[in-house]
Amino acid sequence: MLLRSGGSCLAVAAMAVAAPGWAQTVAEGAPDPAQASAAVDVQADTSSEGDIVVTGRRAALEAADERKRRSETIIDSVVADDAGKLPDNSITEVLQRVSGVSIVRFAALGDPDHFSVQGSGVQVRGLTGVASRLNGREIFSANNGRAILWSDVTPELMAAVDVYKASTADLIEGGTGGQIDLRTKMPFDFDGGFHIAGTAELSMGDMAQEADPMGSVLFTDTFDTGIGKIGILADFAYSQFSSLSQFIRTEPYFRTRINNSDYYIPGGFTFGDEAFQYRRYGIYGAVQWAPSEDLTISATFFQSRYKSKSSDYGAQVSSQTLAVDPATSQFDSNGLLLKTDSLFNRDTATFLPSTGQVTSSGNKGYVASNTVTRDYSLSFAWAPSDGPLSVRGSLQRVDSKQVYDRLDIFRDLGFGQGFGMDLTGDLPRITVSQATQASFADPANYFWSASMPHNENNTGRLDAGQLDAEYSFDEGFFRSIKVGGRYAKRTERDYANGYNWSALGRGWNGDPQLTYANAAPGDVALHVFDDFFRGNTTLPGNLYFATEELASRFDRLQLTNPPPAGFCNPPATQDNCSAAGPLPVTGYGGQSGIRPVGFVLPDDRVDNRTENLAGYALVRFGGRDAGSAISGNVGLRVVNIKNAGEGYIRQNGNTFIRNGQTVTLSSDAVPRSGKAEFTRFLPSINLDYSPTDRVKIRAGYNVTLDLPSFNALRASGSVGVATTSNPVQGQPGIFTNFTAETGNPLLKPTLSNNFDLSLEYYASAGTSFHIAPFYKRITNLPVFSLTQRDVTVVFADGTSELVSAAASDYSNSTEAATVKGVEVGGRFFLDMLPGAWAGFGFEGNYTFIDSKSPGDVYRDINGGLHNDAPLVGLSKHNFNAALLYERNPFSVRIAYSWRSRYLQSTNSNGTNPAYSYYSAPGVITDLDGGPTTATQIALPVYGDAYGTLDAGVRFKVTEQFSFGIQGTNLTASTQRTVMGGYPGGDLVGRSWFQSDRRISMGINLAF
Repeated sequence: MLLRSGGSCLAVAAMAVAAPGWAQTVAEGAPDPAQASAAVDVQADTSSEGDIVVTGRRAALEAADERKRRSETIIDSVVADDAGKLPDNSITEVLQRVSGVSIVRFAALGDPDHFSVQGSGVQVRGLTGVASRLNGREIFSANNGRAILWSDVTPELMAAVDVYKASTADLIEGGTGGQIDLRTKMPFDFDGGFHIAGTAELSMGDMAQEADPMGSVLFTDTFDTGIGKIGILADFAYSQFSSLSQFIRTEPYFRTRINNSDYYIPGGFTFGDEAFQYRRYGIYGAVQWAPSEDLTISATFFQSRYKSKSSDYGAQVSSQTLAVDPATSQFDSNGLLLKTDSLFNRDTATFLPSTGQVTSSGNKGYVASNTVTRDYSLSFAWAPSDGPLSVRGSLQRVDSKQVYDRLDIFRDLGFGQGFGMDLTGDLPRITVSQATQASFADPANYFWSASMPHNENNTGRLDAGQLDAEYSFDEGFFRSIKVGGRYAKRTERDYANGYNWSALGRGWNGDPQLTYANAAPGDVALHVFDDFFRGNTTLPGNLYFATEELASRFDRLQLTNPPPAGFCNPPATQDNCSAAGPLPVTGYGGQSGIRPVGFVLPDDRVDNRTENLAGYALVRFGGRDAGSAISGNVGLRVVNIKNAGEGYIRQNGNTFIRNGQTVTLSSDAVPRSGKAEFTRFLPSINLDYSPTDRVKIRAGYNVTLDLPSFNALRASGSVGVATTSNPVQGQPGIFTNFTAETGNPLLKPTLSNNFDLSLEYYASAGTSFHIAPFYKRITNLPVFSLTQRDVTVVFADGTSELVSAAASDYSNSTEAATVKGVEVGGRFFLDMLPGAWAGFGFEGNYTFIDSKSPGDVYRDINGGLHNDAPLVGLSKHNFNAALLYERNPFSVRIAYSWRSRYLQSTNSNGTNPAYSYYSAPGVITDLDGGPTTATQIALPVYGDAYGTLDAGVRFKVTEQFSFGIQGTNLTASTQRTVMGGYPGGDLVGRSWFQSDRRISMGINLAF
């Protein structure tokens, strides 16, 4: 049977995105970084009777195969279909189905406590060093990093996405794991004349219950004029996405002495939910001018705006002095608690139960953010058809801005003498007595406790210029020599005012303690945890919190206004003003303790600058005739890098109790700066053997480079103190240890030596198979680890002291990390079957990766040091499987994506405190041999195995109109994280997250 590609004119846009002047380079199998051609000849529908006309997603799959086959290095592609649409609703969802690629279902690696429904980070072959490109040029978001936030980009603007897993010398440096190139449409990709296409979609999550619209429209036209051919294109896209995720989290299991035996007792729990909504606005425009057949000039403008808001509610018990009665509790073989009817606070001086209640803190958080990235690019391609020399060049500016505002409002609530916890099932169960549950209904039992803002205002700019020249030979073994150079200057100015936790009125700080009975109208409300985890677990009950309306004002001055004079009378009521009734207006005290609102120079500001100067030479050889033995390229890229940063080290003011005395750290800032320069040589060799036109065998060696993120390079940091809650209501915390956290502007670039093999078999159009083993050796990997170092602290009375602090610092690993693995994947359609059966197909891939990162260390629950963790973000097993049906008028896909456990962090917030181990009443025993009696831990946190099932069907009514329905997370999967560092190598539950199933319906038009 004959296979042909046909369909609407938009198929051309989806599959071929290069200027005509670049066609020769593509045909020779040399993917230029500035080009984006799929190099597929998409024919009109001229099939004869009995032919299979390939359109829609199958045509896009064939285009992606052809792109991979013609490339001179190892890549995978995802191409838009003939409606101009990628197969998923976010770039991260698109990427997760590519062989060797996995995504992180959290806000970021290193932040395992915040779930992200659509995913955030991307790893290629297990490595987080993935460079982002737009049409072969650098693109980024101003978020302290080097890459764009993939969630910022609306996929409706993309013609295709290329994933480069190996490198050539003419690719911009960056990406130890690889590069991801977002390819947009260009006017000359269309077949002339006026074209318009549009999409519209409506979706809803079963938990969020919010209708979310999405739409896009594309216009393009080309003109033959007296000064040559001119093409214009405009593309606009809008999408909204709303989600609700619910979570449960356990605190670390602290080693606890009970009845002359050691047990491991959780330090408490957190549960809550987060409602999230983003709006993406995409604008893209392109103009092309070809004054002659040899010269094409292109100008593009790309803007992605990402506006989001989130509203979260959380209740928490966090204590290092919880204990249980072993006689009524259940433990595993290593002494870790599994189940108890009562976790209670005990007096560490007597080991007897405390008389006071267990205190639960709770917070209402609200976030609003706005990120805008704009790319302005001007390029030309001069490729005379009758000459050996071609020249290309580009100028580029990228501007990015991010504004982020968050406010948390905290309160305290008694949870009775103790609470129950059952950890034996799939989800934790937390229970309290009926009397305690009844107390939750009384607003007078809730105490206003603290507020904490966090604000960021970041701006980044990139200016870059590139020039490439290639000289081609008509005969001989060598095909061409290509040389080029690039200069880029990237700057970022970041404002951040830290997390300035400060008490509201607490009695001891000058303002009376107010309760929710004193709340001004509209400031508090009962929050219902509706159908929590779809009814599969037990919570203590619904609770009161500050309202979203109060938090979303971001008005900390109003929040901390003192109540009217004499509001709490007599003075004996200063620790509980409930009897005074509600306030007329918002104002809960504590204003004297907050830092000034907004950004306060100098220590809120961090400046970073990177300058890159690179030159390369590349020789292409062989491959002129069909069946030729060897072809490929060899090249060298030389890069000079200059990093510079300026910032301040902030000492965070705090009042606490140390050795029985109330002391105060002063607020102070000390300037800091750093510069570093590096020159690196990046060789690359790519060999290609094609014994037949269906088989390719590739082998490659290259050295790739990653620059540390601006967050890691920042010349700023902080010094402070860690405390535990005071059992006396309203009193300052009790000293645990001093802390420090800094960036490092002198970090070296990370280098990866990469060895790649690939066997690719293209049996027929739409049917392919590949197996690709790889090995990477990575040096100078930046690690964020916990150490002890001496710092000088200054107290409010003017005295200073040299103290030992638990320091979380960035440094280059002193030992090389290694990654080895293999990818296997393929796709086939049952074309040999008769009639409609020929439309069935299968696509799948599996990646095995093993890694060692001996330079990254963690501390177990006893403070012992270990260096046996894998690389951050790397799953040993990843697979994708999809059942396909592609036959007019139907296009159907049922897809499952799964990855095994992977390391999130060896030093994440919440699992790295210091705690006191009492070997006997009143006797603290040092477990880690450190400078203090407290035991410092830093437990590794892993994202557990996770898989999702998605499905979609599209029906083509005519060549111009189609509609479809799609479902994501159909199995309502639960994402779990686990903690390590316990006896017997046990991994214990840390967090559980569940989010929406989502259904979307949409239409596509093309004329």
